Order: sequence, then structure tokens, then C-alpha cells
Amino acid sequence: MLESSQSLKNRASQVPSTFLRLPLKIGDRGPFVKEVQEDLIRAGFPLPKYGADGIFGEETERAVMAFQKQYGLHIDGLVGRETLTKLTEVVKSKLYNEEFPLPNKVLKRGDTGEDVKMVQRALKHLNFDPKDIDGIYGKKTENAVRRFQSMYAALKDDGIYGPNTRKFMKMELQQK
Repeated sequence: MLESSQSLKNRASQVPSTFLRLPLKIGDRGPFVKEVQEDLIRAGFPLPKYGADGIFGEETERAVMAFQKQYGLHIDGLVGRETLTKLTEVVKSKLYNEEFPLPNKVLKRGDTGEDVKMVQRALKHLNFDPKDIDGIYGKKTENAVRRFQSMYAALKDDGIYGPNTRKFMKMELQQK
């Protein structure tokens, strides 16, 4: 049965508003300000005096301005759509780089150690499961690297993890 338009209006008025007022500026407070502060800290812009306290004060404004300067944004100390979008992008990138760090060296069959484990974990996360995360670059790991490489014309399907394979793996990890 179809609802009357009056019934729909009544239900809509019961749903709390979820839009946020931008830009955030000095004097604003609340959970969203705290989230932005936490993201600034994650992005490498500390708030040593007050931390993520949910109050947009001078310390937060300075951190926002430093962030805007570093990323070539308009420097006004306000968290508008452009600053918020860039902050989200930077934090997402940093989280993936921390969760799945990739070694900056060439690895191939016969290599062993923590660097191999890092590659194996990343391959598994990208759905190119090498089966064992054992730190041994054997046939299964080589095959998983080859399968990953075959997805990109720019990569040679040689089963060797090197700078180009690393670059494409990092790109994929950031999108997942």
C-alpha cells in the first residue's frame, strides 16, 4: 500500500539531520571537530597542547593552516570541503601505508625474511594469495607476484618484486 505524502513528511521530519556545516572554524565544537583533529594528528600535524578535544581553537587553526600550506591548498585555517577532502585522502593513504608497508628493495625466489612476509601479506590482501605468509619467497609467492603483474601492461610478468611492482601494489592497496 502506498503511503500518503503527509505520512512521508512526518517520517522525514523524525530523521535527524546528518549534514554538517562547513567550514569548521574557531569556536566550533563537537564530535566532528574531534574527528578532524584526530585526522590532522594522523596526517602528521600534531596538537600537543590540547589534542583532539573537540574544540576548534587556535592550535587546531594553526595545524589546519600548516596542512593547507603543505598540500598547496588555500591557507585560511578553515576546514571547508577542499581541505576536508584532501585530509581524508592523506589519512587514508597513511593508514594503508602503515597497515601494509612494502619493502623498498628487489625480492625474488630464494629470498627470505620479514620483507618477504610484508609482500606476502599485501598480496593476500589484494586477493593474490601466496598461500603461506612464511617469509619464504618460493614458487607460490613468485606465482602470486606474477599473477599481480599480469594485471598491468606496464609490468613485466617475471615474478620478481621490484620498484615498479611495488608502485602498482601501493596504488592498489590505497584503493582497497
